[in-house]
Amino acid sequence: RRCNAILFDLDDTLIPTTKVDVTAVMTASTAAAAHLSNAGRAPQIADNFRGYLAATPFPPEDSSTPVADWRCGLWAKAMGLAEDEREKARAVYDAWMDARLADFKFAPEVVALIRRVQTAGYKTGIVTNGHADVQRAKLEACNATDLFGTNIVVSGEQPEWKPAPSIFRTALAGLGARAEETIMVGDSLKADVAGGANAGLLATVWVRGDAAGPGNSTPKPTFEVESVLELERVLADLN
Repeated sequence: RRCNAILFDLDDTLIPTTKVDVTAVMTASTAAAAHLSNAGRAPQIADNFRGYLAATPFPPEDSSTPVADWRCGLWAKAMGLAEDEREKARAVYDAWMDARLADFKFAPEVVALIRRVQTAGYKTGIVTNGHADVQRAKLEACNATDLFGTNIVVSGEQPEWKPAPSIFRTALAGLGARAEETIMVGDSLKADVAGGANAGLLATVWVRGDAAGPGNSTPKPTFEVESVLELERVLADLN
């Protein structure tokens, strides 16, 4: 067969991170509003935090501030706390993280899929973008090593992030696989599809979710699926 190895993205590919985050942010925002004795502010606090997190999710590269402290500060800003009140945001940050990680699990059908392809002889691994502290916490929450062992590469621990070819070469070396026999499965056209193409992989599989199509994005994915659960059909077509 042509394909013998599969690299998976983590967020919004194997786990619906966006949906998990919606719930976690609202849980924490409700706690924040309660701290402020103003329950009606929860939706606005949630919107504020999402905006701050999207704009500056991590401390500047030259900063020594831990990610946890940085994101605690984002909650403080979202709540409108004064500088000397910012420690009040710590409990809100903790509530957000607790809710986020509690729901960050592989669905049983995803676990079953991975086990089936592994049983069929495919080598499998994860290549995920993100700060090491953030991604490792999520990987631990979903017990990723139970499924993938040590075949997990986190961009925050590497010189370059996806779509750079180097991170894929690291993943391939760990798997003991060649680029021309490996596919990349992920939800990001810029990171996963372009990265797989940059690395010279056999094919890319775009997990589009609710998106209508790739539009003018280049390169185009080799395959499109709505869910990672459709992967076996792709493998049958590919082989």
